[in-house]
Amino acid sequence: MAALLLLLLLLLLLPICFPSSSLVLAIPTLASQAATLLSLKDSFSPPLPPQLRTWTLANYASLCSSWPGVACAPGSNRTVVSLDISGYNISGTLSPAIGDLAGLRFLSAAANSLAGDIPPDIAALRNLRHLNLSNNQFNGTLDALDFSAMPSLEVLDLYDNDLAGALPTLLPAGLRHLDLGGNFFSGTIPPSLGRFPAIEFLSLAGNSLSGPIPPDLANLSSTLRHLFLGYFNRFDGGIPPELGRLTSLVHLDLASCGLQGPIPASLGDLTALDTLYLQTNQLNGTIPPSLGNLTGLRFLDVSNNALTGEIPPELAALGELRLLNMFINRFRGGVPDFLADLRSLQVLKLWQNNFTGAIPAALGRAAPLREVDLSTNRLTGEVPRWLCARGQLEILILLDNFLFGPVPEGLGAACPTLTRVRLGHNYLTGPLPRGFLYLPALTTVELQGNYLTGRLEEDGSGSTITSGSRLSLLNLSSNRFNGSLPASIGNLSSLQTLLLGGNQLSGEIPRQVGRLKRLLKLDLSGNKLTGAVPGEVGECTSLTYLDLSGNRLSGAIPVRLAHIKILNYLNVSWNLLSGSIPRELGGMKSLTAADFSHNDLSGRVPDNGQFAYFNASSFVGNPGLQLLVNNSSKAPQQQQQQPTWGGVGGGGGGGGGTQQQPPGVMGRLKLLAALGLLGCSVAFAAVAVATTRSAMLRRRSFWSSQRWRMTAFQKVSFGCDDVVRCVKENCVVGRGGAGVVYRGTMPGGECVAVKRIVSAEGGGFQAEVETLGRIRHRHIVRLLAFCSGPEAKLLVYEYMVNGSLGEALHRRNDGDGSGVLAWASRLRVATEAAKGLCYLHHDCSPPILHRDVKSNNILLDARMEAHVADFGLAKFLVGGNDATECMSAVAGSYGYIAPGRWRRSTIDRK
Repeated sequence: MAALLLLLLLLLLLPICFPSSSLVLAIPTLASQAATLLSLKDSFSPPLPPQLRTWTLANYASLCSSWPGVACAPGSNRTVVSLDISGYNISGTLSPAIGDLAGLRFLSAAANSLAGDIPPDIAALRNLRHLNLSNNQFNGTLDALDFSAMPSLEVLDLYDNDLAGALPTLLPAGLRHLDLGGNFFSGTIPPSLGRFPAIEFLSLAGNSLSGPIPPDLANLSSTLRHLFLGYFNRFDGGIPPELGRLTSLVHLDLASCGLQGPIPASLGDLTALDTLYLQTNQLNGTIPPSLGNLTGLRFLDVSNNALTGEIPPELAALGELRLLNMFINRFRGGVPDFLADLRSLQVLKLWQNNFTGAIPAALGRAAPLREVDLSTNRLTGEVPRWLCARGQLEILILLDNFLFGPVPEGLGAACPTLTRVRLGHNYLTGPLPRGFLYLPALTTVELQGNYLTGRLEEDGSGSTITSGSRLSLLNLSSNRFNGSLPASIGNLSSLQTLLLGGNQLSGEIPRQVGRLKRLLKLDLSGNKLTGAVPGEVGECTSLTYLDLSGNRLSGAIPVRLAHIKILNYLNVSWNLLSGSIPRELGGMKSLTAADFSHNDLSGRVPDNGQFAYFNASSFVGNPGLQLLVNNSSKAPQQQQQQPTWGGVGGGGGGGGGTQQQPPGVMGRLKLLAALGLLGCSVAFAAVAVATTRSAMLRRRSFWSSQRWRMTAFQKVSFGCDDVVRCVKENCVVGRGGAGVVYRGTMPGGECVAVKRIVSAEGGGFQAEVETLGRIRHRHIVRLLAFCSGPEAKLLVYEYMVNGSLGEALHRRNDGDGSGVLAWASRLRVATEAAKGLCYLHHDCSPPILHRDVKSNNILLDARMEAHVADFGLAKFLVGGNDATECMSAVAGSYGYIAPGRWRRSTIDRK
């Protein structure tokens, strides 16, 4: 600060000391500009970036040549015309002194952490052409800023800040680029924006705007090329047909902004259009055939709406199309054959519709397909053989259809780019393509629930570390595979889930399974495996689930299984295992479920650890096994005594032998036993019928919409009956201490998370939930509605498709960086989460303390934006810093927790 005062004193003394010197003309100009820049520097918070360390009084004379980010006009004038400090990692505020750089033409402070108000003095920069303050934390409103006083301004970029209030209307007439997206602007879009004829780029996406989209925007027909209005905005009505007059438009993004009604046929007049994004709205009706006029269109996304009808044949004219997304709609009819003729098509996603008929046989023959997802339809016929003909296919998802025939040979060794293959729940037959299981990029294989046959091949490379080591999930369960399990399965070092149950596999379990150090779940149940359980299975120290039931395994249970310290499920039932249950297994504190039944085990059941709490049903069918007292008290009658007796009845005489009953007595006893069993069966049937009827009545009562009452905290297009329909087992995505989380799709196509709570009591719960429902912040998970019924309460949240930050941070790195959250993204997510928490602490009324902040409670949406979730341990601050009132009704994680990678919903395709 002293140096800055010295510089200002020098400016005052120079005209007195050197009245006729040329130094008066040169140095004051540089000195005054240096003083302004040093004032800017003083407004930044320490630590300062290294780029600004050379901004000092000592070298102000070399301002134009050695100060980073500063550029001057050529010639002797040496006026600062450009200031670019973008990405310098600066925090603090922007000094009002910025308005003193009168010659400035270019100003960028983007990608920093500057906060506070944008100083109104910036409007004094009449020569400024380019202003970029995007990706900061500026807040407040723009009411005090008169951008129209900046006649030279052409670019105004304020994207991704915390600005609020109404959109600015005082803009310069020559503005070409206006980006106000990613803020908190509210209110309506001013129709006056249609009176700036020079605008080429207009983005208002990611705000809290409402009202209708003004048809006046169509007045920008001769210049507007890029229009972004979606994401977080909630507009009334539909797409204005007048937008069809924007004939210069190249990119139109109206995604996720609550639009209703049909797609206007006038959009077919936008013949220059390259990208059309209309996904995640409530659009209905059919696809207008006029969209076939958009012959230059490359990206078309109308997914997650309520569109109906068939895909119009006029779309065959879209020869440049690269992406076609129509999933989560109500389309019907066949998948058009012309899709196979689109030579540029790379991404085709039509899942969760009502498409029927066969997939075009030539699909992939002409196009470089990368992603194909046609799952959850009613498709029949065979899987096309040409899907990977161009050698670029990465993702193929066709599950939940009626496809038959073989898995094409072209998906084997000839398709090394494959990463994910999901063909489960069809009627596929025949063997797997050669080399399929060992493809180098393959990470996920799901072929369960088919009729596939043949042997699982060995890795033909002969290597002990196969090139296919990225495979993490292999599900071939419920098929008809036979032969032995290949030893090279142990080479799949990245395997985390191996599901081979319900096949006809035979032979021994290969010892090489012990090399699968990352394996979490192993299911070999329901096969014909023989031999001993290899002790090497105990080297799979990451296992949490092991099911070897329903085979012909023999020998002893290996003691080395106790090395798996985190195993929580073990099932070796219905085998031929012998010997005793190793006592070491009792030391597995994580083991919560085990089944040793129906073997030939003997000896005493271990009395340590969890074994003292296992039910006797875990040990039945082992005549030589001696149960614990705790177990035997729950055991069936025939299991409560050791099988040492030789006949029916008690032992008798002094010799210690057993007394044989006469044949007549034996016959009467058998008759009495049969009559007793018959009576028990009748009683059991009566109880079962009564229980089933009671359950049906309770379920009918639960589903009755007349017994539910909904409180909506947002503008929603669904009712309680729509929410209640989501509460079913196949929609479960998570379970917590307070209830179960379900994923549901509302009639308008909106995906929601529904948390069912059964333990909330008292009137305070309603008031507290209503308080949470009033929270409005971009980085806090929105509570959409609350449904109250006599037996349960349902909280309806927005759905977070990318799970939690914890999952993103701990996802394994595959070597290409795809599995790791980049450091820049981590910083952004942390900053966004902090913004949400700051709002809870300082801006809520009453303020709220979260009390359970952790990575798993930071959820990520489709754009990887952070949202604070799970207020289960929150506290309301009522009377000051020390006076707190616990949210007793909400305690127990009533907040929504996003599902992890294990979620099994067929809706999830990420």
